[in-house]
Amino acid sequence: MTGRGRGKEHHARMPPGRAWPAAVLDAVADGVVALDRRGVIGQVNAAAARLLAVAADEVVGTDAHDALQLARLDGQAYTRRQNPALTCLQPDATLSTNRGLLRRGDGSTLAVEWSCAPVREAERVVGGAVSLRPLAAHEGHDYDEVTRLTERERAQREFLHQLQEAVRPRQPVVDDVDVGVHYLAADPTAPSGGDLYDWQVLPEGDLHVAVVDVIGSGVSATKDALAVVHAIRVLVLEGCPMGQLVAKADALLSESQPALVATLLIARYTPSTGRMLVAGGGHPPMLVVSADGTVREVTAPGIPIGWPEAGSFEVVEVDLERSDTALLYTDGLIEARKDILAGLSQLKAAAAATTGYPPRHLPRVLVERALAGAQRRDDTLALVLRRRAAPPGPRPRLLTGFNHRFSPSLAAVPVSRHLFDDWLGHQAVDASDRDDLLVVVSELCTNAVRSAANPASTLHLRARPEGDALVIEVLDDGPGFELTPPLGDEVPAPEQVSGRGLFIVRSLVDELTVERTPTATSVRAVKRHLFATTDPVEPASTLAPSVPIQP
Repeated sequence: MTGRGRGKEHHARMPPGRAWPAAVLDAVADGVVALDRRGVIGQVNAAAARLLAVAADEVVGTDAHDALQLARLDGQAYTRRQNPALTCLQPDATLSTNRGLLRRGDGSTLAVEWSCAPVREAERVVGGAVSLRPLAAHEGHDYDEVTRLTERERAQREFLHQLQEAVRPRQPVVDDVDVGVHYLAADPTAPSGGDLYDWQVLPEGDLHVAVVDVIGSGVSATKDALAVVHAIRVLVLEGCPMGQLVAKADALLSESQPALVATLLIARYTPSTGRMLVAGGGHPPMLVVSADGTVREVTAPGIPIGWPEAGSFEVVEVDLERSDTALLYTDGLIEARKDILAGLSQLKAAAAATTGYPPRHLPRVLVERALAGAQRRDDTLALVLRRRAAPPGPRPRLLTGFNHRFSPSLAAVPVSRHLFDDWLGHQAVDASDRDDLLVVVSELCTNAVRSAANPASTLHLRARPEGDALVIEVLDDGPGFELTPPLGDEVPAPEQVSGRGLFIVRSLVDELTVERTPTATSVRAVKRHLFATTDPVEPASTLAPSVPIQP
């Protein structure tokens, strides 16, 4: 259709059960296909029939997934659930536009742009409209040319990805430390920019972390940022005191790169104690987020590299408690709305609200929340470090595990949770860990109830200590859930309903696995660092009963 904006409004107001006038549709240059709420084609215009290479009456009344076989430009077909022609029928659907391939009725393939929009009445989706437009001005589009362009774009993306990987250090593996990072360039087409980070395990076991923000953009800024992080790393490995790192790096770089200006924040973290030393040079404050959502600023004052008398004014010492998270970032994260103080306040609120997110996802979530609705003008970088350590002191635990049977009824979930909580009380688990484990059990039991194939079947909830960890297993007789993408690893979209429970569970435990057979599913969650391996063992006074709860 020649005006997609006008088309969107027209689709949104079209009442159900009323057909578009055929003369109007046939006058539209683009192919137009109308769907009912079940995904059945109700109308096609003349242009759509030509693009599909079929007669209009052959597709009217057929399933849209069969008639509109859309695929990506690389030829990969969409499943029914992914088919754009059907996604517009979902309750939260909006207008979407994409490019790909249309498989025609005569067996040929045509490169097209398609737009899909929901048809609503009283806020309810009652149908959909799909428009199709050839990528060339005529139907004889050179598909080989499209393929070549697609391959070239893919090669360019791969080159940019490799360049980004080359300038970013490999993630360190350190006991009792979880880290994560996310970088977003101001220019989506730029391979990198002036925001860079470094992390390195030092010979004595400490973790060196640095975040650098160089004035400038593009590859030249990346070169300057690399010079800064490498200078800092060399000085650290030579044993330079924290308080002198910024000044000495400035002295090293001033001769070779006199125009370089960079703010930076440097941290040295000792995993065994949670002690962190922080030195800065004109950089925004680090944030420390506690497990309960409390956020505090840690300011390490100093003068940026490239300015007169560059250096750190003092070295700040911070003690990270168990599950505390340190957040280092560049000013693009707080300057997107022009008011830096408001941006910092919003970042602190987002950090408090997402304190339970796993570190590998947390930086991306913080960047997305901080920049939502804002006009980005600068590169953005967020890096987090979370302390994971066993609680202090000996902790008694039960000799026997927990074994509870229940029926596949949602009414059985709170009972299972209560019995597990009673058993958990004998384990002397910290209050925060106890709350997390109760959430895990509730979510897994709820999933098991919904997945159960037979309402008369018996479900199982089991738990047992293994070394310093607690293992929780939930078994049902259903088919379970899909394992791609990796279970619970993807952050659910704000409008997404399914998948949130598993993501919450994945964020609260250290390991989540699923074993599926044709007749049963077993979900295993492991929470580590709950016990010392030398804990005294006390015999169980009582074992939580196995009480089948009838639906």
